[in-house]
This record gives sequence, C-alpha cells and structure tokens, in this order.
Amino acid sequence: MSSRLENKGRLLDRGRPLEFRFDGRRLRGYHGDTLASALLAQDVTMLGRSFKYHRPRGVVASGSEEPNALVNLGEGGRFEPNQRATTTPLAADMEALSQNRWPSLAFDVGALNQYLSRFLPAGFYYKTFISPRPFWKYIYEPFIRQSAGLGRAPEDRDADRYEHFNVTVDTLIVGGGVAGLMAARRAAADGGRVLLIEQNGHWGGRAPVDGGEIDGMTPADWVDDTIDELRGMENLHMRVNCMGAGVYDHGYALAYEQLAPAAPGARLATGDAGTQAAPWPRHRLWRIRARRIITATGAIERPLAFACNDVPGVMLASAMRDYLENYGVSPGDRTVIVTNNDDAYRTALALHEAGLSVAAVLDARPRAQGDLPEAVRAAGIRVETGKGIAKVKGSRRVTGVAVCSAVGEGAVSEEIACDAVAMSGGWSPVVHLWSHCGGKLRWDDTQAAFRPDREQPPTDQAGEGFVIPAGGADGEGTLTAALASGAAAGQDPLTDKGRG
Repeated sequence: MSSRLENKGRLLDRGRPLEFRFDGRRLRGYHGDTLASALLAQDVTMLGRSFKYHRPRGVVASGSEEPNALVNLGEGGRFEPNQRATTTPLAADMEALSQNRWPSLAFDVGALNQYLSRFLPAGFYYKTFISPRPFWKYIYEPFIRQSAGLGRAPEDRDADRYEHFNVTVDTLIVGGGVAGLMAARRAAADGGRVLLIEQNGHWGGRAPVDGGEIDGMTPADWVDDTIDELRGMENLHMRVNCMGAGVYDHGYALAYEQLAPAAPGARLATGDAGTQAAPWPRHRLWRIRARRIITATGAIERPLAFACNDVPGVMLASAMRDYLENYGVSPGDRTVIVTNNDDAYRTALALHEAGLSVAAVLDARPRAQGDLPEAVRAAGIRVETGKGIAKVKGSRRVTGVAVCSAVGEGAVSEEIACDAVAMSGGWSPVVHLWSHCGGKLRWDDTQAAFRPDREQPPTDQAGEGFVIPAGGADGEGTLTAALASGAAAGQDPLTDKGRG
C-alpha cells in the first residue's frame, strides 16, 4: 500500500496540516503537497476511469505530463474540470471529484465496456449510429453527448477575476532547474533585464531529487544558495507556478501564472449575496516580448509498453523518486522496477535507502554495467538482465508481475508479488517551445530521442536565432553537462553598451 514516510518529504511543512475532500471523503495532507501526493499518502491509488472501457486509472507521473490523474476541482463558481492532480497545489478545504464514472468510482456501470471490447473496436461508432436515421436525434446523439468527455462542464458563472499585462525583457528563461538557474545567474550578471519562470512551486528541477555534487555542495544546498543570490539582483525577476505556454514570432511569448492563494479547488466565502469573488486575481497571463528566450524545460521520462501497464500502482521511475523524496510518499511496500537504461537504478537505491523493499530490477538490456547497476547489486537487490514484464497482475491495484524474456514471444518465466511497478524507457527532451516557432529537431541514436537541431534554430525577423535550448531540453543528460549548457546559454553576446 502507499503511505507517508516520516523521514522524507523535503517540500512539506508538517507543521501546517491541510484538510481536503476527494469524492466526499475527508482526507489530510500538508502544505507543500500536491493533490496527487496527498491522495497517494492516504493510499488512494485509483483516481479515475479510462475514457472508453472505464478501466481503473492511477497516478503515472509527477508533473504536467500526467495522463490519468484528472479530476473535477471546486464547486459553484470555482468549479474546474480536467485538472491534473500532479500539478495542483493542495489547498485548505479543497473539493476534488473523480471523473468519468457513474454512480461512483468504486462501482462504475461503464466498466461493463471492458467485457464488450470485442464488439467496440476503434471507430465502431462511424458505422453503428448511421441507421435507422430517426434514432439519431432522440437516442444516439443524447447518448453520445452524455458519454463524451471526462470532466463535467461548469454550470455556474465564474466567480473570479483574472488579469493580463505586457512585459519587455532582454532575456526570458523558461524553467527553474539547475540549467535555468545557471543561465539566469549568467544573464543577470551581464546587466540585462531577465525574467525567470518555473511551472512548479519550487526551484531546482530534478537535481535535488537525483543527487550529485555542485561546487562541493549537494544540489539542494546549491539551489538554495543560488536562489538567495538571484533574489539580490535588481534586474532579475523570478516567478514560480508560472508556465511558459508558447513562443511565437519576433520574440513574443506567453506565460500562464497560477496564483497560489486562489487555488482552483479552494472554497469561496459565501454570504447574503451568494458566492463572493476572491480579492485577488486567480490566474495571470504574461504577454512577454524578449530579445532572446532560453528554454530550460528539462526532459520527460518515457514509459514502457507491456500488458496492463495502466493498472493503478504502475508509474514512472522518476515520479516514484519524486513522491518519495519531495513528499515522503511511498508508492508501495514492495516494488518491481523495469527499465532499459541506468537511470531507473536511482529509484532502486532511493527505495532501498528509505527502508522499502525492491523485489527485483528487470533490465531489458543483455548487460547492465556501470556505477549505478553495481551499486544496486552491492545493496543486495536482485538484478535480472534481458528480462521484461509480460503482464501486470491486478485490476484496481498492482498485485504482482509476470516476468518474460526481453526477446522472443513473451513466454512467462516466473511471477513476482509486488504492489508497485516503476518503469523507465529513457528520457526525451522537452522541445515543445523550441518547435513552436520553427526550430527543427534531429534524431539522437544514443539517447533514442529527438533533440533540438542547433543548425536549424528558430529565427527572428532579422534572421538571427533567438531561442536557445539549455540543459535537459537540449539533450544534456548529466548534471555537469546541464550546468555547462545553462551557463553557455545565459551568456549574452551584447554588452550593456551595445544593448541600447
């Protein structure tokens, strides 16, 4: 079962407990939690149902790439559907409802579709609902409209207010990981106006979770020192919970800021006049003009394909580390890790050091060598190379895995009991902003991923490249390379004298 650990949770303020509700059930978390981490800490692993067959769905990731943990937030004039639990900061008295189920999440009539799957192939509706034609208006269309979508459409008028404004800077840096922080420090030292934005509520990205050493310090200490230094620079402005939403021609960018005091699921005060708007804007839209834009947006871990990899309890290996280190959440008591790269071994070591059981590491490669695999073996953890998962056991939560050879027809060689599965298929740079305004990509055989092609960058009206990738977004997979990439990207070719 998933639970809260007392010796972990660097982002939590345990002195500030928060109560919230999920599907009417009153639960408890802490300031610093996300809705997803607070639910996992209470052993709530099933958060919704799949769109077509209504299969149970749980948390897969820990950030904006989360595909499953979508919920209805709030009520009345503060109601919002399809909100990611992984990026929603926990707020006092937050109201959250699961989606795409009736009458309840535990007992969903739509789950019958699983047993009718052979009669409901992809695109069946294009033929099924053609005739007889009179049925369309009174039977087919109402049924389809009732079944479509995941969340419920808001019914009340929006009770909040919003704001937008324009800002002009020399350098916009999207992403507050170590590469973004290094770029900001370097760019601000050159004297230009710098805006640094980060979509999460904390700085540092993955480095404080994954460990290492920067200037003789842990990444977490280095991040704290760097943030203190940056806050003392008058020409640098920093915002958290602010997502870079788009990069367009001529150095134009949009950013969407979520203001923490007006969290989407928080209740509004009510009086004689009904629902009252909060005295602050709920969201803020930044319309930015920048001479150059640095995208330090990191990388996203890829999942692996195997039967029933959608069962609640199967998540990305990096997400499992995030929940463990950042929020003190153990996704399970006994975990199987399946991977095709070295990075997932960090999860095995993190779980082992936290006192949790790692049943096995299944590596699809014929050999697993290097510092991380050897450290895992030295810790007494079972490592099987040339192996993978044929199928995950369980329906509403993981109960075990069937192991097979990574090559061949998938014959099951053994079954391993577990209650969580961590998967890692390697990392893909987050290249969305680079591609928004015409930046081209190239295939990297070593990383098995697309990365920005520096020889075909986005160009502004003068024909010069104005978007610069850095760190993981540029395909740099090590801490040292990410820091060097950020420093190089932050260096402004124009001096104070020539900038005017």
